[in-house]
This record gives sequence, structure tokens and C-alpha cells, in this order.
Amino acid sequence: MNTKLLKQKILDLAIRGKLTQQLKSDGTAADLLKEIAGAKSSLSQPKGKKLKDSGQIIPFDKNEAPFEIPANWEWVRLGDVAYIASGSTPSKDCFVESGVPYLKMYNLRNQQIDFEYKPQYIKREIHEGKLARSKAKPGDVIMNIVGPPLGKVALVPESLPECNFNQAAVLIRAHFCTNLMNQYIRYFLLQMDEINAINTKGTAGQENISLTQTQNMRFPLPPLAEQQRIVEKIQEAFAEIDSIENNKELLKTHIKQARQKILDLAIHGKLVSQNKTDEPASVLLERITRDNPHYEKLTDIPFEIPTSWEWTRLGDVCKPIKRGKSPKYIEQSNVLVFAQKCNQKDGPVSLEKALYLDESTLNKYPEEEFLQKGDVVINSTGTGTLGRVGYFNVDLPQNIKGIVPDSHVTTIRSVYVNPYYLYCFLKNKQTYLEENGEGSTNQKELKPHTIYDLEFPLPPLAEQKRIVDKIEEIFALLDEISLHLV
Repeated sequence: MNTKLLKQKILDLAIRGKLTQQLKSDGTAADLLKEIAGAKSSLSQPKGKKLKDSGQIIPFDKNEAPFEIPANWEWVRLGDVAYIASGSTPSKDCFVESGVPYLKMYNLRNQQIDFEYKPQYIKREIHEGKLARSKAKPGDVIMNIVGPPLGKVALVPESLPECNFNQAAVLIRAHFCTNLMNQYIRYFLLQMDEINAINTKGTAGQENISLTQTQNMRFPLPPLAEQQRIVEKIQEAFAEIDSIENNKELLKTHIKQARQKILDLAIHGKLVSQNKTDEPASVLLERITRDNPHYEKLTDIPFEIPTSWEWTRLGDVCKPIKRGKSPKYIEQSNVLVFAQKCNQKDGPVSLEKALYLDESTLNKYPEEEFLQKGDVVINSTGTGTLGRVGYFNVDLPQNIKGIVPDSHVTTIRSVYVNPYYLYCFLKNKQTYLEENGEGSTNQKELKPHTIYDLEFPLPPLAEQKRIVDKIEEIFALLDEISLHLV
């Protein structure tokens, strides 16, 4: 379920008068406009703000409107029903350690005001004087008018009894029944159609909405009683959707934990049953190490494994475990370079960010150094990406002759171990790999010996295949669940 689209649909229905029932007892928006006009005439405007003509508010022709609304609604300009003012930025000497809260657009987060994020304050005399027109109070609507993105809309919370804001936003405050109408105005703006309809062309890629454009926004005005029902209905529906979203996030966490648990069970020999007819891992290990004079049997074991398994070191069963070279790049060629960014945080490896190798340097790369299907690739350097494990199982484009790892990537390969079981083992050890880089804080490296020395639980080959089949079966089910959480 796409909860974002569901919220959008609810807002669409709301501003078209299709979310709630129209009642004759509500009266009409024309009656409401008379009350708004009366309220405007009695309001004292902030210092420096001239009062516009507060006489009768004349709705514009419904034939000029963007969509049809109920008969008892009216199309007006937003500036007809609300006070709208833009903010501004005072000089640096107006800012103080403690004073009147001053909002910047980074404080508009997730359609709410988060003043705890990088709070700033201005002097009270500036708030009361030069910036008096943009004095905001709880319940006021704040909307950003400089983007991208546009469409940040929030109500000033009760935790800010007073505040001010910069020139990248406007304040919107309904003239009548302010708290209720402000909420309805916010939902109208969040629907985004009117914002998207404005010519927002700016300079250097910016999008801008002017104060006049904000005042001239076409606004579908329901009777007050229906506004109340609309606001309550939206709040009720959004609360349900947020609950679904929170449960989705919780389920995503559980799915991630389940994957980790499956990998953990796999390398402990507890995911599938052992079969007495399997050739034991001891026989496999003997074949692997027969011609290795440096092989030493591992005696200090990390945990108990089935009797048909054997403990060894990763380097005894994998060859090569090797860092790539520093390549010479070119704009376009028939050979790719697998870089750190190809190892995605959550997902399969991707060649979208692969680079191109200068083919004049191909003599530096023996055939065995080209990546092969089934290789495990580990990021060997990088802040935030060190130790990231990927499984290279990618079909290269037809015009590409091969792909080599760069110097920040270690390749691990084995002809004796099921490649996906090897990947699952290293994926299970990813936190260990992340935490065991060597060198300076800014540029830690994962040395090949750290990978080589990893204690490795080696199952019989037949059981490795059963483990991989079971992991793929369970992960496919988890993937199917995840698809429905988008």
C-alpha cells in the first residue's frame, strides 16, 4: 500500500467536496464570506501593513475555476479570506543566543515545524519593529515559497508562543474562525494542485512563489461546519494511515532482523537438517589443504557446529582474497570498473555507477582478476561504506568485455565453497568487517589479512546447497512481503 498516494487521494476528495457529506443546515459559503468580510474590517493589522478594502468579498466565476465544487461552496482568492505576509532576513547583528525564535526552512520538516533542529533567535525589538508584519503565533500556517521542493506547509505549534521567519516563506492566517480555517487552508495547500499550477520559474534552478501569487491562489471555500467535518475526517484518516505507516516501518525492521537471523541460523548449522549420506566437510577440507604446506588446523573454535562440519580459516578455502588495482579511467570503453558505489547498502550490486577502464592498461589485469559471477565483493575503504558486502551475479551488457574491481574493493572467490553460502557468511559478518578497519579515523582500510583470518564454518558441499536453497526460498517470501510495503 502506497500510503503517500492514499493521503493525496484523501486531500483530493476533501478540496472537491467529496470527502464529507454536504448538509443544508450548514448554510452556504456566501454567508461565511459576509462574516469574513466583517471580521476583516474589525481586525487591526500589524504595524506597517495597510488594510486592504474590507468591503464585500466577491467570489470569482466558477467557470474560471480549475474543478467543480458543491453548490454551497464558493471559489475565492486565498488573500480574500486570510492575512498573508512574507518573512525577511535581518542583519547578522539582530541574531542573539536567546530571544524570539526565528524559523528557517530547514525547520520545516515532514510538514511540521521542528525548532529543535538548529534553532536561531532574533532580538525582540526587531521582532516587534522591522519584522512586525511577519510575527507568527500558534496555529498560523507557514509555507515555503522558495524551492525546490515547494509544498512545505506547517502550523506553528503551541510550543512557539511567538516566532518569526525568513524570506523563503509566507505566513497565512485566516481572518475568521482562525484555528479551524487555518487547518483547512493547510490541507488545501498540502494537496499541491494550486501550488503546482503557479508559474514558479526562478533563477539558477530555483522555484519561487511570490507574495502576490500566494494571495491570488484559487481557494475552494466550504461552509464553516463542513470545514470542521473535513478537518476531522482528514485527521482521522491520516491517523489511521500513519498507524499503517508506523507498522510498515516496524515490519520492515522485523524483515531486516529476520534476514539476519536466517543467515545466523545458516552458519550455525541450524537452518536445514544434516544428512548422514553427505560427504563430511573433513574430507572436503583435506582435498582443499592437501597441497598447502602452511595449513594449520583451527583449534580455538568460536561456537559449536554440527559434527559433519569443520572449522577453518576463510583464507584456507578461498582464493583469491585480493584488493583491486588503481585503474586509469576513460570516458567510455568496453571494460567496466567496479567501484565502492556499485555495492549498494540494501540491495544487489549495481553497475549504474560503474566507471570505464582505459583499455590501454589491460595488460595490468590477468584474466583471473576480472570479476566472475559468484564473486563476493567487499568495500575495503570508505567512510560509511567500509565492509559493505555484495554478491556479484550480474549479466554484463553485450558491448562490455569484462569488469575489474578498483583498489577500494576486495574480491573473494572459491572453487570449493558454494559462492552464495560464502556471501551469506560474509553478510552475517558485515558488522565485524565494518568495525575492523585499520588506519586513520578518516580513511580506515579493511586489510586482506582481516578477511583471510576469519574463522569459517565449513559444511559439507551437499548441505551448503540445501542451505542456499532454503535461504533463497525464505528471502523470496520476505521480498514479496517487502514489495507490498512500498
